[in-house]
Amino acid sequence: MKLLVTGNYDPSYNRTQILLNGLKSNKEIKIYEFPISSFKTLDKIQFRQLAQETDYIYLPPFTHPSVKKIKRLTNKPIIFDPLISKYLTKVFDYQQVSKYSPRAYKNYLKDKIPLQLADLIIADTQEHKKYFYQQFKINPKKIVVLPIGADIAQFKANKTTPSNQFKVGFYGGFIPLQGVGKIIEAAQLLQHEKDIEFNLIGTGFEFEKMKLFAQKLNLNNIKFLGWINYDELPIIINSFDICLGIFGDTPKTDLVIPNKIYHYAALNKCIISKETPAIKEIFTDKKNIILTDNKPTSIAKKILNLKNNKELRNKISKAGFNLIENHYNQEKIAKQFVEILKNFNS
Repeated sequence: MKLLVTGNYDPSYNRTQILLNGLKSNKEIKIYEFPISSFKTLDKIQFRQLAQETDYIYLPPFTHPSVKKIKRLTNKPIIFDPLISKYLTKVFDYQQVSKYSPRAYKNYLKDKIPLQLADLIIADTQEHKKYFYQQFKINPKKIVVLPIGADIAQFKANKTTPSNQFKVGFYGGFIPLQGVGKIIEAAQLLQHEKDIEFNLIGTGFEFEKMKLFAQKLNLNNIKFLGWINYDELPIIINSFDICLGIFGDTPKTDLVIPNKIYHYAALNKCIISKETPAIKEIFTDKKNIILTDNKPTSIAKKILNLKNNKELRNKISKAGFNLIENHYNQEKIAKQFVEILKNFNS
């Protein structure tokens, strides 16, 4: 089986990296990578020749504009892995675009057209699949679910030097679905616990706003660590005692299992995250994760409970680690992908 990976994609992005690393060690499939930085300078003859030699064409996350252009160049089946909805992100998550504006409709079409044109669509959760076919009227039979998983070769659990502080860690883009404001309010409720320290990794849309929010509350138990290189993430996360997922109020929060949840689990960390339909597709409360509503009081209570119960922390973290190790590592995800292609042909 031969697969052409193409479009204007980022090979270093987490989803793409996990899948390609897994596929490269799978003997059932041969990978050809042909990233396209500009369709204006694309050698169409070379592309058509390469496409003709392959069985499937895979367009990784965020390649929405590439689908239509690739479709014009080949009749080979196109597998589109959008990961996000531009319409959902811009209109309902960031709330940068009015719901009934021309810009909202334009973003709607940026999703709908490539979803219609693709021969097979990959969603990362069942909830995302449901959103794609309900919102854009896409035939659910051509949408399959492939979880994100984690590259356990990159995210390895290692023991670190014990600290006097109980470190509550978070990483992610400071966007609404993350609910960083809820974390800061939880930190305020726990500021009397002098040995609890919050470490927030990342930058983004609401970064400065969240820093100002913490300053306004006069909190000294939060460290904003800013941007950390991807390769250094496992080192920092390994130093955390527990890790925080997402706590947002936006519709997108309920549809996703973010990269970091898989990463935390692969690093043998106990996780607290908002209880959502998507999270519960793979993780189970009190077994391999701690789920909560997103009220700061609830988040603070869960943190304090885990701080005072090392046995529970270890039980949850070990179960989460085993889940990734046995079912959601890069090779398992690649194997699922190959089975998806086989079933598509049958």
